[in-house]
Amino acid sequence: MKTYIAKTIALAALAAGLTFPAAMSFGGQAAHAAAPVVSVTLNQGTAGLKHEPLLEGGSVYLPLRETGTLLSSRTTWIAEGKRILVNRPGVRVEMTLGSKQAKVNGQDYTLTAMPKNVDGVVFVPVRFVSEALGANVQWKAEERRVELQFENFFSFVEKGTRGYWLHRNTGELYVSESGEAATLAADTAFELQRYVELSVETLSPSTDIVTAVDNYGEPGINNDVYRFVVAAGKLTLEAKTHYWGVHPIRDVAKLPNGHAVVLDGATLYEVDPAGATTATHDLKALTGYEDEAFQVEWYDEAYMVVRPHTTGWLTLVDRTTGEATRLADALLDEKKLEAYRTMPPTELDFANWDGLRVVGLEGNALKLKHQWFLDGGKEVDLTYTIAP
Repeated sequence: MKTYIAKTIALAALAAGLTFPAAMSFGGQAAHAAAPVVSVTLNQGTAGLKHEPLLEGGSVYLPLRETGTLLSSRTTWIAEGKRILVNRPGVRVEMTLGSKQAKVNGQDYTLTAMPKNVDGVVFVPVRFVSEALGANVQWKAEERRVELQFENFFSFVEKGTRGYWLHRNTGELYVSESGEAATLAADTAFELQRYVELSVETLSPSTDIVTAVDNYGEPGINNDVYRFVVAAGKLTLEAKTHYWGVHPIRDVAKLPNGHAVVLDGATLYEVDPAGATTATHDLKALTGYEDEAFQVEWYDEAYMVVRPHTTGWLTLVDRTTGEATRLADALLDEKKLEAYRTMPPTELDFANWDGLRVVGLEGNALKLKHQWFLDGGKEVDLTYTIAP
């Protein structure tokens, strides 16, 4: 995959605020009070800002954090020096509250209007920040509307001090720590089908698991689940599992001991807080099922409970002996078992497999719930006692 090159920024336009002719009616206080609110659209759709734009001195200000989010950017406030950092791959903007001096990728600029704090919300001149982040800005005078046009290549997520961007065309994964410039964590094998949503799970101060779920097909019955383990800004493990159908995806992720489990189809990895792989399991070999995708509903030092995604039988695996137990056989009566055996595994209207799901493990008692599909969705409590 070719390295992403950020779109060239029209630097000559960056320092200009979005200003209006003096003859416009909202220049005076009375006219301003009677004027309708200025609206903001992004790619012809309503931007949906929580805080309304400001009109002051003939300039439009937008709430910084919300605007950054619209443009897949991360905003960081540094209390010392009242610094504001906004960045995305290829672009880093630095401003100071109450100052007209700014930087874009290290180059100095002087703003026509300075960022300001209004009731705890930082507002910035719309044109400077938006164009710095790659958007085209137009003022539609008759509609009193700021129009932003923005070609967004990234899906973005942030948690704690870190932000992540996944390039939807190239699969490149970028990371930024505490407002620093975004750097390339990995050139991943991600391939977009239709729509991707990012989430992040923190394992330690240095390590995250970034999950990208690409949902596609009609009626949205395909899910490609990618997981990227990123430690100290670098990829240590990449995995992908394809799920098909309407069955719920109930994978455990972070474990009580601070470790995590990551599925790559039928291969299960255990990852420690430093991002290193500490155990690898072949779920096909352990369970005897030939499914290409599995789910994990329980995992600890002694046991795991896994489910082949197509076959669907929830299975307990003793990690010491390798013994596998199909839980439905031990917990359900023959009538229910026969119904599940004859249910087509690819039936779109049937989402519960064997109706079992794990609640937890107390001592040697595995707690589960069972939903019988002929009983109106009612769940009952069940317990499987694991032999010592």
